[in-house]
Amino acid sequence: MWIAVLDPTGLVCLGGLTALETVGFRFFGKELELVHVVLQRGAKTWPHPQIKVHESRRLLRGDIDERSPIPRTRVARSALDAAAWQPFPRYACALLAGVVQQRLCGVRDLEEELRHVGRIRHKQHMRLVIQDIAGGSEALSEIDLVVMCRRFGLPIPDRQARRRDATGRMRYLDAEWRLPGRSVVLEVDGAHHLRVEHWEADLKRERQVVTSGSIVLRATANEIRLDPGGVARDLRAAGVTDG
Repeated sequence: MWIAVLDPTGLVCLGGLTALETVGFRFFGKELELVHVVLQRGAKTWPHPQIKVHESRRLLRGDIDERSPIPRTRVARSALDAAAWQPFPRYACALLAGVVQQRLCGVRDLEEELRHVGRIRHKQHMRLVIQDIAGGSEALSEIDLVVMCRRFGLPIPDRQARRRDATGRMRYLDAEWRLPGRSVVLEVDGAHHLRVEHWEADLKRERQVVTSGSIVLRATANEIRLDPGGVARDLRAAGVTDG
Protein backbone atom coordinates (compact mmCIF):
# COMPACT_ATOMS: atom_id res chain seq x y z
CA MET A 1 0.00 0.00 0.00
CA TRP A 2 2.84 2.40 0.80
CA ILE A 3 4.47 1.67 -2.55
CA ALA A 4 1.16 2.46 -4.23
CA VAL A 5 0.92 5.93 -2.67
CA LEU A 6 4.62 6.82 -2.82
CA ASP A 7 5.19 5.81 -6.44
CA PRO A 8 3.05 8.39 -8.33
CA THR A 9 3.70 12.12 -8.36
CA GLY A 10 1.25 14.74 -7.10
CA LEU A 11 -1.75 14.19 -4.83
CA VAL A 12 -2.40 10.48 -4.39
CA CYS A 13 -4.04 8.25 -1.77
CA LEU A 14 -5.56 4.84 -1.22
CA GLY A 15 -9.15 4.71 -2.41
CA GLY A 16 -12.21 2.53 -2.75
CA LEU A 17 -12.09 -0.95 -1.26
CA THR A 18 -8.41 -0.60 -0.28
CA ALA A 19 -9.13 2.52 1.77
CA LEU A 20 -12.10 0.74 3.34
CA GLU A 21 -9.95 -2.30 4.10
CA THR A 22 -7.65 -0.16 6.24
CA VAL A 23 -10.59 0.70 8.53
CA GLY A 24 -11.67 -2.93 8.85
CA PHE A 25 -14.24 -3.33 6.08
CA ARG A 26 -14.91 -6.83 4.76
CA PHE A 27 -16.83 -7.22 1.50
CA PHE A 28 -18.40 -10.68 1.15
CA GLY A 29 -15.42 -12.12 3.01
CA LYS A 30 -13.14 -11.57 0.01
CA GLU A 31 -9.48 -10.66 0.19
CA LEU A 32 -8.48 -7.87 -2.17
CA GLU A 33 -6.21 -8.83 -5.04
CA LEU A 34 -5.39 -5.26 -6.07
CA VAL A 35 -4.42 -2.09 -4.26
CA HIS A 36 -6.69 0.74 -5.40
CA VAL A 37 -5.28 4.27 -5.48
CA VAL A 38 -6.85 7.58 -6.48
CA LEU A 39 -4.76 10.36 -7.99
CA GLN A 40 -5.36 13.65 -9.72
CA ARG A 41 -5.91 13.36 -13.44
CA GLY A 42 -2.67 13.87 -15.35
CA ALA A 43 -0.38 12.79 -12.49
CA LYS A 44 2.61 10.72 -13.54
CA THR A 45 2.56 7.08 -12.49
CA TRP A 46 4.12 3.78 -13.45
CA PRO A 47 2.26 0.51 -14.12
CA HIS A 48 2.32 -2.23 -11.48
CA PRO A 49 0.46 -5.55 -11.74
CA GLN A 50 -0.95 -5.29 -8.21
CA ILE A 51 -1.94 -1.62 -8.27
CA LYS A 52 -5.15 -0.29 -9.85
CA VAL A 53 -4.97 3.43 -10.58
CA HIS A 54 -8.11 5.60 -10.71
CA GLU A 55 -7.69 9.13 -12.05
CA SER A 56 -10.02 11.77 -10.62
CA ARG A 57 -10.84 15.33 -11.62
CA ARG A 58 -12.20 16.11 -8.17
CA LEU A 59 -9.54 14.78 -5.78
CA LEU A 60 -8.70 17.49 -3.25
CA ARG A 61 -6.69 17.49 -0.03
CA GLY A 62 -9.95 17.78 1.87
CA ASP A 63 -10.92 14.33 0.54
CA ILE A 64 -8.02 12.70 2.39
CA ASP A 65 -8.52 11.39 5.92
CA GLU A 66 -6.13 13.42 8.08
CA ARG A 67 -6.34 10.90 10.93
CA SER A 68 -4.88 8.06 8.86
CA PRO A 69 -1.13 7.37 8.98
CA ILE A 70 -1.25 6.32 5.31
CA PRO A 71 -2.97 8.65 2.82
CA ARG A 72 -6.49 7.42 2.06
CA THR A 73 -9.82 8.96 1.10
CA ARG A 74 -12.38 9.50 3.85
CA VAL A 75 -14.74 6.61 4.48
CA ALA A 76 -17.80 8.14 2.79
CA ARG A 77 -15.89 8.94 -0.38
CA SER A 78 -14.14 5.56 -0.28
CA ALA A 79 -17.52 3.82 -0.08
CA LEU A 80 -19.05 5.73 -3.00
CA ASP A 81 -15.93 5.27 -5.13
CA ALA A 82 -15.82 1.55 -4.38
CA ALA A 83 -19.52 1.25 -5.21
CA ALA A 84 -19.08 3.15 -8.49
CA TRP A 85 -16.20 0.86 -9.46
CA GLN A 86 -18.36 -2.27 -9.06
CA PRO A 87 -19.45 -3.89 -12.35
CA PHE A 88 -23.11 -4.32 -11.32
CA PRO A 89 -25.51 -2.05 -9.38
CA ARG A 90 -26.43 -4.90 -7.02
CA TYR A 91 -22.82 -5.12 -5.83
CA ALA A 92 -22.75 -1.35 -5.43
CA CYS A 93 -25.86 -1.44 -3.23
CA ALA A 94 -24.51 -4.37 -1.20
CA LEU A 95 -21.27 -2.50 -0.58
CA LEU A 96 -22.97 0.63 0.75
CA ALA A 97 -25.26 -1.47 2.94
CA GLY A 98 -22.22 -3.32 4.28
CA VAL A 99 -20.35 -0.13 5.14
CA VAL A 100 -23.28 1.14 7.21
CA GLN A 101 -23.99 -2.28 8.71
CA GLN A 102 -20.37 -2.55 9.87
CA ARG A 103 -20.69 0.89 11.49
CA LEU A 104 -17.89 2.44 9.43
CA CYS A 105 -19.96 5.30 8.06
CA GLY A 106 -23.33 6.90 8.68
CA VAL A 107 -26.14 7.45 6.20
CA ARG A 108 -25.87 11.23 6.49
CA ASP A 109 -22.19 11.07 5.53
CA LEU A 110 -23.06 9.08 2.40
CA GLU A 111 -25.91 11.46 1.53
CA GLU A 112 -23.64 14.49 1.88
CA GLU A 113 -20.85 12.93 -0.16
CA LEU A 114 -23.26 11.86 -2.89
CA ARG A 115 -24.23 15.50 -3.43
CA HIS A 116 -20.68 16.30 -4.52
CA VAL A 117 -19.63 13.32 -6.60
CA GLY A 118 -20.89 14.49 -10.00
CA ARG A 119 -21.63 11.85 -12.61
CA ILE A 120 -20.59 8.37 -11.51
CA ARG A 121 -21.70 4.84 -12.33
CA HIS A 122 -24.73 3.46 -10.42
CA LYS A 123 -25.50 6.88 -8.93
CA GLN A 124 -29.28 6.53 -9.09
CA HIS A 125 -29.14 3.05 -7.57
CA MET A 126 -26.88 4.38 -4.82
CA ARG A 127 -29.25 7.26 -4.08
CA LEU A 128 -32.17 4.86 -3.67
CA VAL A 129 -30.28 2.38 -1.53
CA ILE A 130 -29.07 5.16 0.78
CA GLN A 131 -32.70 6.20 1.23
CA ASP A 132 -33.61 2.58 2.00
CA ILE A 133 -30.79 2.28 4.53
CA ALA A 134 -31.94 5.52 6.16
CA GLY A 135 -35.42 3.99 6.39
CA GLY A 136 -34.12 1.02 8.38
CA SER A 137 -32.68 -1.46 5.86
CA GLU A 138 -29.13 -2.60 6.45
CA ALA A 139 -28.99 -6.12 5.01
CA LEU A 140 -29.23 -6.50 1.24
CA SER A 141 -32.22 -8.82 1.66
CA GLU A 142 -34.09 -6.01 3.44
CA ILE A 143 -33.30 -3.65 0.58
CA ASP A 144 -34.56 -6.24 -1.92
CA LEU A 145 -37.76 -6.41 0.13
CA VAL A 146 -38.29 -2.66 -0.18
CA VAL A 147 -37.69 -2.89 -3.94
CA MET A 148 -40.27 -5.70 -4.13
CA CYS A 149 -42.88 -3.65 -2.25
CA ARG A 150 -42.38 -0.66 -4.55
CA ARG A 151 -42.57 -2.83 -7.65
CA PHE A 152 -45.82 -4.55 -6.66
CA GLY A 153 -47.50 -1.61 -4.97
CA LEU A 154 -47.33 -2.91 -1.39
CA PRO A 155 -46.82 -0.60 1.59
CA ILE A 156 -43.28 -0.44 2.97
CA PRO A 157 -43.18 -2.49 6.20
CA ASP A 158 -41.53 -1.69 9.49
CA ARG A 159 -38.10 -3.31 9.33
CA GLN A 160 -36.33 -4.83 12.32
CA ALA A 161 -39.46 -3.96 14.29
CA ARG A 162 -39.26 -4.53 18.03
CA ARG A 163 -42.07 -6.68 19.43
CA ARG A 164 -42.61 -8.56 22.66
CA ASP A 165 -43.61 -12.18 22.18
CA ALA A 166 -46.06 -14.20 24.29
CA THR A 167 -43.40 -14.68 26.99
CA GLY A 168 -42.63 -10.96 27.20
CA ARG A 169 -39.25 -11.27 25.50
CA MET A 170 -38.22 -8.57 23.03
CA ARG A 171 -37.99 -9.82 19.44
CA TYR A 172 -36.73 -8.19 16.26
CA LEU A 173 -38.85 -8.94 13.20
CA ASP A 174 -37.47 -8.66 9.66
CA ALA A 175 -40.63 -6.99 8.33
CA GLU A 176 -44.01 -6.22 9.84
CA TRP A 177 -47.20 -4.75 8.41
CA ARG A 178 -49.56 -3.50 11.10
CA LEU A 179 -53.19 -4.12 10.11
CA PRO A 180 -56.41 -3.35 12.00
CA GLY A 181 -56.51 -5.78 14.92
CA ARG A 182 -53.47 -7.83 13.84
CA SER A 183 -50.19 -7.75 11.98
CA VAL A 184 -48.46 -9.69 9.22
CA VAL A 185 -44.81 -10.59 9.76
CA LEU A 186 -42.41 -11.67 7.01
CA GLU A 187 -39.18 -13.35 8.07
CA VAL A 188 -36.50 -13.40 5.37
CA ASP A 189 -34.06 -16.29 5.79
CA GLY A 190 -30.52 -16.23 4.48
CA ALA A 191 -28.30 -19.27 4.06
CA HIS A 192 -27.19 -19.21 7.73
CA HIS A 193 -30.78 -19.99 8.76
CA LEU A 194 -30.32 -23.50 7.36
CA ARG A 195 -27.91 -24.36 10.16
CA VAL A 196 -29.56 -26.50 12.82
CA GLU A 197 -29.02 -24.10 15.72
CA HIS A 198 -30.51 -21.18 13.76
CA TRP A 199 -33.35 -23.29 12.35
CA GLU A 200 -34.54 -24.43 15.76
CA ALA A 201 -34.22 -20.93 17.23
CA ASP A 202 -36.21 -19.53 14.29
CA LEU A 203 -38.98 -22.09 14.78
CA LYS A 204 -39.22 -21.29 18.48
CA ARG A 205 -39.33 -17.57 17.80
CA GLU A 206 -42.01 -18.05 15.15
CA ARG A 207 -44.23 -19.98 17.57
CA GLN A 208 -43.93 -17.21 20.14
CA VAL A 209 -44.70 -14.49 17.61
CA VAL A 210 -47.72 -16.42 16.29
CA THR A 211 -49.13 -16.92 19.77
CA SER A 212 -48.97 -13.16 20.27
CA GLY A 213 -51.55 -12.77 17.49
CA SER A 214 -49.47 -12.17 14.36
CA ILE A 215 -49.53 -13.97 11.02
CA VAL A 216 -45.98 -15.10 10.20
CA LEU A 217 -44.84 -15.82 6.65
CA ARG A 218 -41.36 -16.99 5.76
CA ALA A 219 -39.35 -16.53 2.58
CA THR A 220 -35.75 -17.03 1.58
CA ALA A 221 -33.55 -14.16 0.45
CA ASN A 222 -33.39 -15.85 -2.97
CA GLU A 223 -37.19 -15.80 -3.26
CA ILE A 224 -37.26 -12.07 -2.54
CA ARG A 225 -34.63 -11.58 -5.20
CA LEU A 226 -35.73 -14.09 -7.87
CA ASP A 227 -39.48 -14.60 -7.30
CA PRO A 228 -40.73 -11.35 -5.77
CA GLY A 229 -44.12 -11.71 -7.48
CA GLY A 230 -44.85 -14.94 -5.63
CA VAL A 231 -43.95 -13.44 -2.27
CA ALA A 232 -46.03 -10.34 -2.98
CA ARG A 233 -49.00 -12.52 -3.93
CA ASP A 234 -48.79 -14.42 -0.65
CA LEU A 235 -48.57 -11.16 1.31
CA ARG A 236 -51.74 -9.92 -0.39
CA ALA A 237 -53.45 -13.20 0.49
CA ALA A 238 -52.46 -12.62 4.12
CA GLY A 239 -54.14 -9.21 4.08
CA VAL A 240 -51.39 -6.75 3.15
CA THR A 241 -53.18 -4.20 0.96
CA ASP A 242 -51.83 -1.89 -1.72
CA GLY A 243 -49.56 0.94 -0.63
